[in-house]
Formats: sequence, structure tokens, C-alpha cells
Amino acid sequence: MLPYYLRLAAKSALATPGLTLLTIGAIALGVAVPTALLSVRQVVAQDPIPEKSDRLYNVRVDNWDPASEFFDIQPGDPPKHIAYRDMRGLMASDVPRHRTGVAAARAFVFPERDDLRPYPAVVRLCHADFFPMFDFPFRYGGGWSRAADEAQERVVVLSDASNQKLFGGSDSVGEKVRLGTESFTVVGVLAPHRPTPQFYDVINNAMGEVREFFVPFDLIRNQGIGLTQTGDTDGWGPFPRNDYLAILDSAEFNWIQYWVELEPERVADYERFVDNYALSQKELGRFPKPLNNRVTPLMEWMRVREVVPPAVNGLVILSVLFLVVCCLNLTGLLLGKFLAKSGILGVHRALGAPRSAIFLQRLVECELLGLGGGLVGLALAALALRWIEKLAPGAPMTAGMFAANGYTFGVAFLLALAAGLLSGLYPAWRACRIPPALQLKLQ
Repeated sequence: MLPYYLRLAAKSALATPGLTLLTIGAIALGVAVPTALLSVRQVVAQDPIPEKSDRLYNVRVDNWDPASEFFDIQPGDPPKHIAYRDMRGLMASDVPRHRTGVAAARAFVFPERDDLRPYPAVVRLCHADFFPMFDFPFRYGGGWSRAADEAQERVVVLSDASNQKLFGGSDSVGEKVRLGTESFTVVGVLAPHRPTPQFYDVINNAMGEVREFFVPFDLIRNQGIGLTQTGDTDGWGPFPRNDYLAILDSAEFNWIQYWVELEPERVADYERFVDNYALSQKELGRFPKPLNNRVTPLMEWMRVREVVPPAVNGLVILSVLFLVVCCLNLTGLLLGKFLAKSGILGVHRALGAPRSAIFLQRLVECELLGLGGGLVGLALAALALRWIEKLAPGAPMTAGMFAANGYTFGVAFLLALAAGLLSGLYPAWRACRIPPALQLKLQ
């Protein structure tokens, strides 16, 4: 019966082209707005590494001033990043399978190619465990070892983009790259890779591209290289401003995000280690507040940092309500259309069509109009996503991030069906409830 109902629905829609276009346009507008917003939310709220997100933890300890609140955190939380000295202390634990600090520095790049001038770049400071911990794919070579971390070897991993720029995309393992004042040996080149959001650095670079260069973290200690710490930074208390290493080793200078990979059965052991470390620092006169440490799972960390801003959720709710308003307005139009055809419906009833058949005929017509509006709404949503992408922070680095995909199509399809049902349910019910005799009399 469905093909028959579809033919009747198409014939009825074509009989009133003006009303049909108005209905499709209203549904399209109502579908496009929530589809675009839900697609944006899906991009920023997705699990960026589902195969191991339950084993990745952000670690924080509270070294902050008891007389003030740390900036941009939830009430009662410790600082959102840690000091260099605390990173070194936490790395003493052998409980985690992997552990790494994450921060950034600026440096000038001096290409050997004659057609490239020196340019500034942001360098990722990390440890050897960074690459296996976050499943970074390599095109050539690989990461460095923990021994290279300890020895502060001049080694570098290139992003795919920087390898294309400096070496034309060829295998550059073993080549030299000058960063600042020194030459670094290329040990690996990443394959094209762009986790969205960039979960290991949601504070400084949540929606941007991966950094162009990755170097051992402790090279930041060598001031002569020309690496300059950058990114969100906060500090308190006195510190020796003219002693660079003393600032790293003794100042309450928070700028590092610290990550560990833990097996589920080792989480409690690691939490005890972090608490014991904090207690040891209290004995040294640090950590003036009560114990306030956090070993936070990845997805909870993203919620803590509001990777999906509350305003986005509010806009999604408003857009769905907008679709509901569109549907309620269409209900009156469809009711008038169906009742205007009461004579035809009466003939169908007189020839033996049950009320259920009349109801389904009208409902199929509404769903057909809904799907038509959904197709137009999908196109509008795709255009809206392109517009949002251009306005997003970090554009043009966000190119392709908010493109329409299967999720967008699925959302538009479901919203179109829901719009057709919501708009046509009451008119279809009213159309099938009028007695056949009255319909024939009106005819």
C-alpha cells in the first residue's frame, strides 16, 4: 500500500504547488538550524580517541595561593595546569604505562631551502611517551626514546605540513632542521593527523591543527637554543626573575598540562602516589591549601574545560524549539488543506476506505513534505556549516572541520521525519474523523 499512498501524496502535493512550496520552505528552515548546530556540537563533543579514552587521565595538583582563586576554573578545582617542578616530581612514578607533559614554545625556523625565508613557529614540548600514548600515526620514522628525553637530545618530529614545507613531503628522517640557534635531527614525520578536539591541549589549541614541530620537553631548560615558552600561564609568589632555571625549578609558575595512561586497576595506586607527592611538598612549605588533587579521565576533563560551551547546548535547545514552532504553524495550513478536500475523502470512505487508511494517506503526504523540506534543510545546513567554519576561531586552520557528513545527513533525515509527523498528526486525525455522509453532503 505504501507505493499507492506515495502516489496519492505526490498528486495531492502537486495539486497545490504554492502551499506545498510554503510547507517545504518552512520545514527546511526549521530543520537547517538545529541540524547545523547539532553537527557543530557533535564535532566538539565527540570522543577523540575512543579506543583508549578510558585510560587517559589529566593530572592536577593544587599549589596555588590560599588568598586567591585561580583564573578560569570551576569553583573548588585546583589550577588547570601544573608547574615544571611538579611535572618532574610526578614523572618519578612508574605506575602509569605512559606519561608526558604538554606545553608549547616559540622558535624561529631557518630552512635550508633557498626559496624559504626564516619564519616563526609554535613548537610542541612533550616527552617520548606522547606519541604512543595519544596514538599519533607516523608516515616516516617514529618518536624518540625516554633516554633522549633525559639526555636532552636535539631531535625533532615533524608534522606532515612542516615536512611538506621543508622537504617537499619526502622521507626526511635523518635530515637536519635548525630551530633557534641549533640543528635538530629529524627522527620521525607524522602522517596527516588532526584530532578534533585536540584533547591533550584543550586549553591552548583545542580546535587548531597539530603543531609543526615536536621536541623533547626538557630542552626548554637550555635558554641558548631560543625556545620561548608560550601559552596560558599563571604564577604567584616571589621568584627570581633573572634566573631562568630557578623560575623552572622553584617558582610557582603553572603552564603545563600533564597526562598519564593508566590501566583501570592502577588508578587508585596512582591517586595515592599523587596525594603522597602533594604531602611531601607540604613538608617543604609548598601547597598551602588542603589536599586538592585531581586525576581526571579524558572525557570528564573535556567537560570540566567546557570544550562544548554551555551556550552551544542552549542554542541547540532553542533551535529545536524553533522547529517545533514552525511545525505548529504548519499544522493550521495542513488542516485547512485536508478539510478542503473533505468531499474527496468522503468518496473514499463511501467506497469502503477505513479511517485508518485515510489517516495513513494524509500522514504519508505530510511525511513526504517533511522529507522534501529535509533535503532543502540539509543543503541550507551545509551552507551554514561552511559559514560557521569561516567564522570559527583559528580559521583557516579549521578548514574541513565542520563539513557536512553522515551525522549531518542522519540528523536532517530524523528531524524531517519528526517535522512531518508533528505537523501532520492532528490534521490527518481530523480528516479521518469527519463522517462520510457529511463529507458527501458538503461535496
